[in-house]
Amino acid sequence: MRIRAAPVPRTNVCLWSQPVAAWESIGENMRTPRTKKRAIAGILAAGLLIAACGSDDDGGDEGDTTEAPAGSDAAEEEATEETEAADEEATDDTEAMEEESTEGTEAGDEEEAAGSGEELALEGEVEIAAGTTLNLDECPDDWNPQQGVDGDEIRIGQSLPQSGQLAAFGAIGEGMSAYFDYVNDNDPIEDKDLVLVTKDDAYEAGRTVANVEEMIDTDDIFGFAHIIGTPNNLAARDITAEACVPQLFNSTGFPLWGDPANFPWTIGNILNYETETQFWCQNIVDELGEGASVSALIMNNDFGTTYQGALEQCEADGQITLSEVQLHDPAAPDVSNEMTTIIASDADVFVAGTTAAFCPQTVGSVAASEWRPLYYMSYTCNNLASFFSPVQDQAALLADDGAGVRLTNGNITCGDPTFEDSEFVQLARSVLDEYGDGVTCEDGSYSTGVLYGLMVEEVVRNASEMPGGLNRVNLMSAVWNMNFENPGLLGGVQGTDGVNDAYISEAAEVQEVVVEDGTLTFNSLSDIIDLEGETGSYEG
Repeated sequence: MRIRAAPVPRTNVCLWSQPVAAWESIGENMRTPRTKKRAIAGILAAGLLIAACGSDDDGGDEGDTTEAPAGSDAAEEEATEETEAADEEATDDTEAMEEESTEGTEAGDEEEAAGSGEELALEGEVEIAAGTTLNLDECPDDWNPQQGVDGDEIRIGQSLPQSGQLAAFGAIGEGMSAYFDYVNDNDPIEDKDLVLVTKDDAYEAGRTVANVEEMIDTDDIFGFAHIIGTPNNLAARDITAEACVPQLFNSTGFPLWGDPANFPWTIGNILNYETETQFWCQNIVDELGEGASVSALIMNNDFGTTYQGALEQCEADGQITLSEVQLHDPAAPDVSNEMTTIIASDADVFVAGTTAAFCPQTVGSVAASEWRPLYYMSYTCNNLASFFSPVQDQAALLADDGAGVRLTNGNITCGDPTFEDSEFVQLARSVLDEYGDGVTCEDGSYSTGVLYGLMVEEVVRNASEMPGGLNRVNLMSAVWNMNFENPGLLGGVQGTDGVNDAYISEAAEVQEVVVEDGTLTFNSLSDIIDLEGETGSYEG
């Protein structure tokens, strides 16, 4: 199943080293008074730049309108001369127009030829998108652009936590594998089977490195997709870059993934954590004004400290006052000590810059106290079944007390009644019922796997339709020139344009976890904030 979007204009409005141009309009979209029933905010003022092109409709300068006396020889001679001049001018104009038309046609033919999709080279320096070049001369001597697809399979590698504190994310791989089986049965790519090879890393970067190296050496991998974890992807990036192996859709919002000028073999996936934090900070200002005190629980790795750095930038901008930061070990059994310190701060706002098993732990800790802050949590915790079902009563209590957990969500997951009838949920249910080996769609990690599988299918299929067919160069060209209307996203379009637009997911809305009629669901607190095409690239 493929759904393609119509082409959309792309502008390099800003680079990631600069504030996002649309921040000023976000506030108008997030007016959310702290009551149980909140009105959805007004329509977001889109930050589009529209170039108005005018045309000159004048036919030229008017001639002398003085008339000679009618019937005179002079008048006849003048009329004859004017007629001959007009005929000569018309002939000249016609020749000029024909020449211009010929030149325009030739230029159009040249432009069409240039954009007609000539086969990309498999050696040397190959520009695959704006500011995005693969230097194939630096690849290993035994590098094979068709490796992993030269038989009857398309082999995709993945390292993710199937054990440890983040084991809930392991189901993403199972959901992807089920979707690949669905594609293979219904619309195979080049009559080959999409195959997902997964290995457990328990969210340990060292194990991710070992998995990636092993898969490159022995598992005949075409490319990697949706490796989970910021430190894990960061550890793998140099390995895949040196091996010239695609590392696609890193399942982390680390800003460095949007850097095709320097790392063209890898790309991110989910909403940039810095963008997410800016949404939070603007929402805080809208509700509490500038300078509200904020306490934050931060996972002590590149994932968590990205949130910390973004919060510090919000403080530098005068939006908040960062009063307490507690770092926690990603491998720790719980965060009870850190939460005791944070609760004692009695700050106006609590930010949970952590994920997986630590998400429900923060909910339980806050609910058991008398503290009722404005409460924001990483959207990596948006799996209602895994992370909120264990603390459903506590989540309901916080929502009733005006301190419901808020997340900035960009994708649709099964288990949220709001989207039960959506095209994506129906697809995910169908896929998982038939190919999921007894798994439940209500566990959002499985439906996220279907979402991620859609993305892989899109770029692999597009690469297969390019001149030269399936190879790693075509795959990276398809990745850095995406224009995919993904039904599993709230914003819809996943677009890239090399350095002009290096971030795939740039739309989200602020939601609150609530319980309605005994069922966990998300309540929208804002309209969709869509920055598609506006955040440029990391280095640019």
